[in-house]
Amino acid sequence: MNYISLLVSTKPEGLFHERLDDLFLKVKAEMSRLGLQPANLAWSRIFLSDSANQLELLENHPIFVSLLSRTAFSYVEQPPLDGGKIQLLLNLVPEGVVSSGTHDKCVLQVGGKRHLWQSIRFKPAETKGKTAYELTREAFRRHKEWLAGQGLTLKDNCVRTWFFVRDIDHNYHDVVVARNDVFDEEGLTSETHFIASTGIGGCSENPDALVSVDFWSVDDAGMVQKYLQALDYLNPTHEYGVAFERGVMLSQGNARNILISGTASIDKQGNCLYVGDVYKQTERLFLNIGKLLADGGMDFSNVRNMIVYLRDVSDYNLVKEYLDTRFPDFPKAILLAPVCRPHWLIEVECVASC
Repeated sequence: MNYISLLVSTKPEGLFHERLDDLFLKVKAEMSRLGLQPANLAWSRIFLSDSANQLELLENHPIFVSLLSRTAFSYVEQPPLDGGKIQLLLNLVPEGVVSSGTHDKCVLQVGGKRHLWQSIRFKPAETKGKTAYELTREAFRRHKEWLAGQGLTLKDNCVRTWFFVRDIDHNYHDVVVARNDVFDEEGLTSETHFIASTGIGGCSENPDALVSVDFWSVDDAGMVQKYLQALDYLNPTHEYGVAFERGVMLSQGNARNILISGTASIDKQGNCLYVGDVYKQTERLFLNIGKLLADGGMDFSNVRNMIVYLRDVSDYNLVKEYLDTRFPDFPKAILLAPVCRPHWLIEVECVASC
């Protein structure tokens, strides 16, 4: 699907509900400028600075009730570093979208193809005493069950996942083991393929929920998936014990979309490069992303949106200046979200299309 990405920020002052008012006004103005309506919205994600105190206010606000809840939506506590408390990433399809289901378990009909979006946020009664391993397995179980009811499978139809992990330095290992175990059971191996993914620090409003997960699956028998590599720069992930694709290109008719997984400053042996130097890590990870895009026949001119995760808030100004200088023309969210290895100071994911 070809879509337009909008990243909308708020003013850096005022109470949270006032910032939501500001956000809604800006969203309506941007959509009007582009000649788009609510029926053009496919999916969105909102980044919150304090989900325990903000989520209820968000869910009762007109921006959620009249717009975001109409179609696929997810949220995560990953504080935006622009000072606004909230940022909203919108993905809109000019030809329109027909949505059914709920905002957290939604089927999107786009150009005769079905996109299935599931955002799993565990309730307190579901998480007490549960490990990150158990919750990751449960998230996969729910998505597989939904897919099976649609005549689909994780192996053939799931194209992208996001794992948001509370206290990632302690809990990411359990997520990796759980995902590896599920993939082994489903026949997803280094000889077949894995799924493009981001595993990053982030959480919901529930303090006992060590993991939250978003899934994106596609029902299109004619879709071709190409799994992207840049072996002179990045090794296959299974070589250091994890199971995800560096990126995937989805070809559907005349449309091609590249989904780049969370990418960091890593070499072809799987080592972290430039420990302690966020600038050089930033340069290296964009070298890696550029090579992955090239494997799909694209470059940075094709990028539609980018999400940047930083471990240290004090690196914001340096990274923002780099991004604004090199990539001035597409939306970029810069968030406080620790990466899955402590030595990685920055990680980036992006979407490109042509």
